[in-house]
Amino acid sequence: MEQSTILTRIKETRKRRGWSQSEMAERLNVALKTYQNLESGMTRIDIERLAQVAAILDVELISLLGYQPKPEAYIDRFINEEKVLYNKIIQDKEAYIRRLEESLKIYQDILKRDSGDPDPVLPSR
Repeated sequence: MEQSTILTRIKETRKRRGWSQSEMAERLNVALKTYQNLESGMTRIDIERLAQVAAILDVELISLLGYQPKPEAYIDRFINEEKVLYNKIIQDKEAYIRRLEESLKIYQDILKRDSGDPDPVLPSR
């Protein structure tokens, strides 16, 4: 893979994120001039730095190298992320329902007490 192609991908990805070279240099914890030299090809980028750039840009290292994963990989990843999200939503809703049920029980006990029913038991919190 030619370095100029890799550097073009880095630059395009950085710009899509809306980041300046200065912001990218800060995220990499390098001087602006160092980053400018990397992105322009004046300084060769090694694999460790390339991996760091990929992580900061939130892209796979192989995509910067030009490999495009099959769409199925993206679909599987999306499905798994959605499953995690929906399970979290379900857990949150179930906890919310339990809290509502506890509140309802408290209000029912208060109404029983106020209506003259003998000694209702209030749930502990």
